[in-house]
Amino acid sequence: MEAGFAQQLLEYSPDALLLVAQDGAISFLNAAAERLFGYPRAQLLGADHSMLLAEASREEFHGVLAGLAKAASPGSPFTGSGRRADGTELPVEITCSLVPAAAGAADAGTSVALSIRGAAGRNPGAGSAGRTLSGDFARRRTSGAAGASLSGGPAAAAPAFAEHDDELKAGSLRDPLTALPNGPLFNERLAAALRRPDPVDILLLNLDDFKHLNDVLGRSAADELLVEVASRLRNCVRPHDTVARLGGDEFAVLLTECLNADAVAKRIAESLYAPLRVGGSMVRPGVSMGLASKSGQTLDGAELLRQADAAMTAAKAAGKNNWMRFRPEMLNTAAHKADGDSGLRRAVELGQISVHYQPVVSPGIGSVVQFEAFARWERHGRLVPPNQFLPVAEQSGLIREIGDEVLRRACAEIRPWLAGDPAYSVAVNVSGLQFQHRDFAADVLAIAASTGVDPRQLTLELTESVFFDASSDVLGQLRQLRGAGVRIAMDDFGTGYSTLGRLQELPLDKVKIDRSFVAMIKTGQEQLPFFATMISAAHALGLKVTAEGIETPAQAKYLMDRGCDSLQGYLFAKPAPASHLAGTMESALNALDKVDAAQ
Repeated sequence: MEAGFAQQLLEYSPDALLLVAQDGAISFLNAAAERLFGYPRAQLLGADHSMLLAEASREEFHGVLAGLAKAASPGSPFTGSGRRADGTELPVEITCSLVPAAAGAADAGTSVALSIRGAAGRNPGAGSAGRTLSGDFARRRTSGAAGASLSGGPAAAAPAFAEHDDELKAGSLRDPLTALPNGPLFNERLAAALRRPDPVDILLLNLDDFKHLNDVLGRSAADELLVEVASRLRNCVRPHDTVARLGGDEFAVLLTECLNADAVAKRIAESLYAPLRVGGSMVRPGVSMGLASKSGQTLDGAELLRQADAAMTAAKAAGKNNWMRFRPEMLNTAAHKADGDSGLRRAVELGQISVHYQPVVSPGIGSVVQFEAFARWERHGRLVPPNQFLPVAEQSGLIREIGDEVLRRACAEIRPWLAGDPAYSVAVNVSGLQFQHRDFAADVLAIAASTGVDPRQLTLELTESVFFDASSDVLGQLRQLRGAGVRIAMDDFGTGYSTLGRLQELPLDKVKIDRSFVAMIKTGQEQLPFFATMISAAHALGLKVTAEGIETPAQAKYLMDRGCDSLQGYLFAKPAPASHLAGTMESALNALDKVDAAQ
């Protein structure tokens, strides 16, 4: 049987079919599942399957899944209650079956196939009030034109998503290795402490030569060391003080109402330097630590962290295994200025560059069709703006490593969503410096292959100047990538010197109208003929058009009326981690609904 025909059988099966990964995330569903539960496919892919079960049935069904591996056959169907998008419950009968991973699969692990029927043998919601899917995947959300109420659409999905998001938030405030508060929770407590009149001190510390220890002892022993450091830090402070792990080997301590912070710093340094055995070796985890205290001039927590960071940098420069109290002149030292470079290099080495995703919506089909990936660096529990650390990355030569890491993570994290529709894609920004490496195109295709992403679902975004860089074989590598199916987009279009006529000479699939032009739209009544000219000319060249920086419904409507293919901006959602994908899509579709309703 051909794979394509088998896929059609699954898609058009009268029973609701789902595939649930080992972590509980939904990786496949068919049209009947959409109709049964009232959710659009885009909202369910990547979401936890528990959201489709009523509260009273979840624990029992999880027990069924846990015992499934011991059974030689699928066993008896589970009978319980499901939960639809509008919050109503319905009786369901679920048959489960293990699906072993394909040989050689990158994420080898057993999934579970679910066949779900309404208890009466008929799928509720399949009638006139249900959703329909056209053969070309026309819409992924309820439309007024289809005669369906918006009460069953994304807005009504809020209770289920809110529950899921609450669970994610609770887990996201703790470091999974040490169970200490993480950066965001530390910052919350620091901000609260600064609002009170009491003394506030913070200690920022790094383990000396941690990378070397990690390389020599191995990852498992290094993790064991971090857990021991966390335990020793907790034993050095009072119960109401906060010890947090900000990432990697970086920890922070928040002291409130402390009469002698210097004594605490000394106690921590002595405690951490005591030898311990990890991975069969005896080590002394020396520490470089900076101490900063609230004063009458302290503006906020970010300033206090910056002062502690400067003191920590000075302690490292003084010979490590040391601690220093902040002094104003430390901010002007060469060591502190160089710390931006070394800090970023350290973040890359420890895998601390993360990726956030912003949805791109297509008004024509009413769906999220793409996510753009953005590099993020969390330092001292706060996100460093990309316009601050990416120039440092380019100047220091780290941009290639960061670019590869972002591409690899984006492909791996978004792949379950991409599997839902071949029309979905992920976009990644590329620096011109990356093209100076002759094997760049080969590296991109290798990453796509290793993560199981179809190159046709990958878009690379480049600024206009990169296309005309004479110092690198940009066009040759772009043609190689396009030949393999990768899509190419020109970012910030309109801010450079190319004319629309020159675009036909380039290996290009899409242009993105720069946010500076979109910002000219205030009320939606402006006479700005260049928008229609740009969009129609791009279409005449066979190019798609995306407008970025959309912040108001008026801007969205103005560009939709002029035939813009897709829209992106804070109106729909801000960039967020992959764990928030479901909520991000819900936000985007709700915003699009409001724009549609205003027309």
